[in-house]
Order: sequence, then C-alpha cells, then structure tokens
Amino acid sequence: MSLKFTGTFQELQSKLASLSGQWDDSQSNKKVLRLGTGILNWFESTGTIQFQGRGTDKEKLVSQVPHLIYPEQFEQKEVVVAQNTDSSLTQDIPDSDLTIERKYLNSKINDSELIIGIVSAVGTESKRVIDPLKDRLQGFGYSVEEIRVSGILPAFSNESAHEYERIKHYMASGDQLRKETENNAILAAGVTKQVSTQRDSQLTKKAYIVNSLKHPSEVDLLRKVYGDGFYLIGIHADEKRRHKYLTADKGCTQEQASELIKIDEDESFSYGQKTRDTYHLSDFFLNLGKNDDHVKNRLQRFLELIFSHPYKNPTFDEFAMFMAFNSSVRSGDLSRQVGAVISQNNQIIATGANDVPRSGGGLYWAEADPETGEVNDHPDGKDYTRDGDSNKQAQAEIVEEIAKKLLDGGVVEADKEIDLTQVLKGSKISDLTEFGRVVHAEMDALLSCSRAGIPTIGTTLYCTTFPCHNCAKHIIAGGMKRVVYVEPYPKSRALDFHSESIQLRSEFDTSQQDNNLIAFEPFIGVGPRRFLDLFSMSLGAGSKLKRKDKQGSTLEWDKSQAPIRTPLVPKSYIEIEKSAAEMWDENSQPATPF
Repeated sequence: MSLKFTGTFQELQSKLASLSGQWDDSQSNKKVLRLGTGILNWFESTGTIQFQGRGTDKEKLVSQVPHLIYPEQFEQKEVVVAQNTDSSLTQDIPDSDLTIERKYLNSKINDSELIIGIVSAVGTESKRVIDPLKDRLQGFGYSVEEIRVSGILPAFSNESAHEYERIKHYMASGDQLRKETENNAILAAGVTKQVSTQRDSQLTKKAYIVNSLKHPSEVDLLRKVYGDGFYLIGIHADEKRRHKYLTADKGCTQEQASELIKIDEDESFSYGQKTRDTYHLSDFFLNLGKNDDHVKNRLQRFLELIFSHPYKNPTFDEFAMFMAFNSSVRSGDLSRQVGAVISQNNQIIATGANDVPRSGGGLYWAEADPETGEVNDHPDGKDYTRDGDSNKQAQAEIVEEIAKKLLDGGVVEADKEIDLTQVLKGSKISDLTEFGRVVHAEMDALLSCSRAGIPTIGTTLYCTTFPCHNCAKHIIAGGMKRVVYVEPYPKSRALDFHSESIQLRSEFDTSQQDNNLIAFEPFIGVGPRRFLDLFSMSLGAGSKLKRKDKQGSTLEWDKSQAPIRTPLVPKSYIEIEKSAAEMWDENSQPATPF
C-alpha cells in the first residue's frame, strides 16, 4: 500500500528517525528506507510513499510509519492509501491530490483553458457569432476573454476618419509587421503573448476568443502552441452580403467595399492577408444566415461536442465531407490532394481523388509485392516517378514559345527577355490545368459511377475543393443537383462560364432560389479535421466517451460537470513521461529487471 507525505526529505527523515533504518538517497526523485526485509520508497515529486518487502519488518513499516508521520492526528487525517493492484495505479487517490500529469494519464482532466480562433472575411458580421459564443461558453461555467488581433497592432488614432481608412490602416499594419519580421505568424505570436499575460493560474475554466485570423501561418502557429485545445471557427457570409454590410452599415463606397474584399481575400505577396486560404483550415464552419437562432443552435451543438456530449451525432453532410477528405489522402498529386464523393438519398455511391488514371479504369494504387511484401507505386503511375508536373512543364513551354516569337518578331527587345518571361509567368497561363496527367477528384467519382452503370441524375457531390470549370461542365452534364465544397478555388471559372446552370447558394438562403439550377454550397458543420475527435467514442485525440453503465442503462450528460474532450495540458511530454515512469516505480516489485 502507499500513502502521501508532502514535506521535505529532511522532515521525513526526522519523523522516521526512531525506526533506525538505512536511507538511500542516491536517486534524484526516489528516496529509499531499508529496515531489514522491509522497504519504504518515497517519491519526492508526488509525495507518494510505497511499502515493499516481506515479513515482520514490512509489517512494522506499514503499521508505524503513518503514525510517525501524522502522530496523534493520524485517524483524523485524510491519508491517501492505494493498492498496487489497481489497474489505473491511482484509483484511491483523490483527484485533488493528483498532479496534472497524473490526471492527464488517467483521463481525469475535466476542466482546461480553451482557445477558439475566428476566421471571417472583411464585411462579415462576426459579432453575431462572437456574442452568442461568449454567452454559451459562460453557460458551461467559463469566463471568456476576447483577444482582438487588431489590438496588437498600432492603434488607429484618427477618430474622425472614415471606416474604410480604419480598416485599411489595420490591413497595412499587419502586412508591414509580417514583412519586417519576415514571419507570417507574428500576429499569432502576439496572441499567445496576450493569452499568457491575461492568464489566471487559479482559473482553469477560461476561454479565449481570438478575433480574427487572416493568414494560414497564424493558424499553424496556434495549433503548434495549443494543439488539440485550439479550435478554429470559420464564419461564412457570401460576398453580396459582405459588400452590402460595408456600404450600408459602414459607409464605404461601392469601390471601397470591393477593394477591401479583394485585399482581404488574397493579397498577391506572401506576407499579405490571405483570408481565403485561412478559412478552409477551420474545425467548424458556420453560415451567417438571416436567422440568429440558426447561429446560436449550431454554436451550442459545437460546444456540446467539445464538452463530451455522447449523443451528438454527425449530419450526413458532415459524414460525406469527412469521407471526401479521407478519399483525398490517397492522392499522390504533386500540387494538392483533393477528394470527392457522390451521394444519392444520403447514401454514398462513389468516391474520387485526383490522381493518374490507369489502363482498364480507375486510378493507380500503391501495391504490395506478393513475394517481398514491399509496397511501391507503379513505375509510371505517379508524377513523382516521372519527370515532374506535366502541367507546369507545359506552362513553361508556352511561356518560352511566346517569348521567343515576340523576340524573333522584334516586338520585344532582347534586353527585355527576362522581364517578358516574368510577365508571362504571372499571367493566366499559370491558371491552365488541362496539361496535367491526373484525373480530377470530381471526374474520378463521376467516372466510377459510369463504369458501374450508376446514374448521377439528382445526386449530390461533396468535394474538398470548389470544382474547376472543366469539372463543372461535366457535373452539369451528369445531371447533379447539388455541390458542397470546403476550399475555394480562385482559378475556377465555373460560375462565369455556366451562370445559366449554376447558382451559388448558402445553406439557409432560399431567397431567389431556382430549383432548376445546380446549387453550389459552402460546407457547414464540423470539419473533416476534427470529425474523429468530436464524433468518435474512442478513435479521436480526446478522451473516450461512455454512453451506458455496466447495467446497460443510458448515462445522462450533465452540462454542469461536462469534461472538455481535448483538454489543454500545461506540461511537456518530458514531464508527462517522467510521471508515467514514476507510476511504474511506485508499483513495481524489487525483483524487476529494470
């Protein structure tokens, strides 16, 4: 058995001096008292005392040590005693006495800080999300702090200036800081400084809302710092709605609103704002519909998932997009991995990925050699096994050919050749996609249906990326009625080329809806990257869920005591490893080979 003493080693020696045993303090964290055939181990970092050995000497230690440590008050003291046979190794130790490492190792961390990032395009009424988010977090017993990223930047002092100038000031300030520091994540580093400054060490149930992130590098840094305890919410509002908000509510002109939206989406230089590329990294996608109840109910569901509600199950849209994401990871494309699935009546009927087609139908798969067991790709089945990206090579050939003709024809002087080449490379030649060897994910899914004789009329396509214009025309020809996507694809001209067949639509936007057109909708719900963490009972990064007791009765979810699914642990893996090793030391026998 074991008990606890949280004083110093010298104090423990003094209390046990009457036992006349021999102390061994050669180990940094483990002090050993030997009394004949009895052994006492004291682990200084946790205060745990463990008894080992045999015979009357061990019995003497077990019976006398507690009384020597807590003299007359022993019976009144809450002495922690644990049997070594316990499977969790700490079953009888009250949670309040466990170190944070032990709580983590035994899945007993119920409360922790929560970091929630917001990504939204300029002109989005993010207050309609942040205010109810704060309210619902407080309903879980959390105090909430909003950290405005713009607050890290130099303040805009001209109070009489127009809103357009204020927004431009913060855009330019962020760009300048990223450029000067040569660090596109510098604003996220500033956020971590704000969090560390505002942290209350006595308050574990505190949430920080970061409003708002504008660059993928910022998200990457916050995920590296806070791991699974960081969640990113992407707020979607269509461009018309944002344009109207900037003009009608913020007083911008039509030209100013358009300029701000263009800058915010994707500035041409690497250190500029790239909201479009940041949005699709979200863990949860929310549509800013006309009805505030939709926003509140979706936020409530998302938080209930974070706080381990065992009976919140995925929608079919969430499941289908997760399957599309799964399909994407089989792609060996050199540029990006894209996945797609086709469904009919909420049943998946085909999957697709962007990769090289093979003779006989379908795509190349990596295959295991039946003799050696070695797994390899087909020698010519992937672009990496050949000379590289054939599409990029074709683009370079086009640029070279045009430049040569202009130079040979005397249209451009020879000393301008380098400038000419750079101009051509920056033109829409770089948007050409038809010279690639790969079949796009949407086409792969469509062709899978074709090979199997499955009609695609009236079906829904889920795709991780907005379809290009080449795929869009085949989607139209295939008779599909709905397309759901996550990541925008700015090179696509689908809406320009096929405006008579495609309608860009939001989830709850039924105004001016034409059922004769194909609806292209942004994905709404729990994103693929956190699907397992929030919906799986045991496969995600978080703690396991239970839905019934040993008698088979349904367990109730108590909001007031709901544990966070993926808690932040303020310890390094070295510290956690040390604690796990101590668990072994405390419960191992002297004869152990270690």
